[in-house]
Amino acid sequence: MIPANSKIKQTTVEKIAKRYHVGGSTAASWTLEETFPPCLDKGWGKTQLYDEAAVDEWVLEHKPEAWVAAHPKQKEKATALPAGGPRDLLPLRHIGVLEGRFLSRESTPVATLRTYISRGVLARPDRRAGDGGQPEVTEDMWFRKTAYDYITRPRRVRRKTGKSDAERQEPSEFLQRYFEESPGLLTLEQIAELDGREHGREPTALSTLDNYISQGKLARPDRKPNDGKTPEVDEPMWKPETALPYLCRPGSRRGAPKPSQEEGAEVEPSEFLQRYFEESPGLLTLEKIAELDGREQGRAKPTALSTLKVYISQGKLARPDRKPNDGKTPEVDEPMWKPETALPFLATPRQAKKASSAAPVEGELREPSKALKRHFERNPGLLLTLEKIAELDGREQGRAKPTALSTMRAYRSRGLLAPPDRLPNDGKTPEVDEPMWKPETALPYLLRPLGRRGAASKSDQ
Repeated sequence: MIPANSKIKQTTVEKIAKRYHVGGSTAASWTLEETFPPCLDKGWGKTQLYDEAAVDEWVLEHKPEAWVAAHPKQKEKATALPAGGPRDLLPLRHIGVLEGRFLSRESTPVATLRTYISRGVLARPDRRAGDGGQPEVTEDMWFRKTAYDYITRPRRVRRKTGKSDAERQEPSEFLQRYFEESPGLLTLEQIAELDGREHGREPTALSTLDNYISQGKLARPDRKPNDGKTPEVDEPMWKPETALPYLCRPGSRRGAPKPSQEEGAEVEPSEFLQRYFEESPGLLTLEKIAELDGREQGRAKPTALSTLKVYISQGKLARPDRKPNDGKTPEVDEPMWKPETALPFLATPRQAKKASSAAPVEGELREPSKALKRHFERNPGLLLTLEKIAELDGREQGRAKPTALSTMRAYRSRGLLAPPDRLPNDGKTPEVDEPMWKPETALPYLLRPLGRRGAASKSDQ
């Protein structure tokens, strides 16, 4: 029972979950732990009431990541090691909790700590059950000084490689931070994830990594099941220094050319892009870039995501500004680009620029046939669909049937037919539900020189 004049600030499981940005079930599971502050009383509807200050202290010690989320400006307080006497006794699991807290990550598993003991990274216990010391202990225990010497040890990654220094690449900040915080053995799945994140894409396929192992690009594992070493492992495992030469391989991360600022300055964004970024100035997903690129390049469908990933690896599209778990706010759950980062790529007319030499110049154009003149006189300013251009082109080329749409799309991709003037959902009026061309845009294609790309016309005869 809480006294009527009590100054204790009360909290509930629901409030705890909201305060520490966790789910209700997670907060409820905390209350079941032995060390969690006891329930003070039950409120309306038998809601359990807790001392908020006591809960704060408990979360600070046992769930530092959640505490930091609720107190982002006091992170140092959560990562500081608790004060105490140098000969205070600490069990192995508590050392794991303190190390995770010190490094602002999850607690180090006891199994991982035991591997560090066998490798000499963490000293063997100062006290053991039945050793006759005082006070009596029932499990392995370490002095606080021994534990803190381990937790605060210098961390660095050493690489073993037979390649010359000129060919070596230093680990990125992401890899350095990862291996400082997680110095244990790596599974193949972890290497796949690290390799994908290091190069701004999805995790590398395990089948690809198997091929790299067979080719010698990724070293063979340091540990295998039933290899007689301790601790036992149930799958192939790699030491960080063994995997690093592969993750930092030359040409994979920094070999791709970066987009040129001068090239970006030469192209102006279209009215559509200017209007879009004025109305939607936020971050862009890869799917949104694909959609914008498809429209900007005159295609009915978005650019394939696999194509965009190739452009990223080639440096044509810059790498994302934000990634999941990059420590920035707001949090993102997929790679994201700032508009100014994506704009140089989107504003570059890749297809038309590539095929511009194939487009007929003004001096080479033929005179329109009587049939074509008659069509434009009867339909002045009327927008043309791709089907209508194909029909007119077939007549101009003296064929009984329209030009095949697949052929028209090929001409479009090669730059012989200019990009459409209108696209669906481009914000202009009247709305259109398919790509459309102005007559003056389609005319250079329809009047291209005969003999070079078409049979002699019979429409004038």
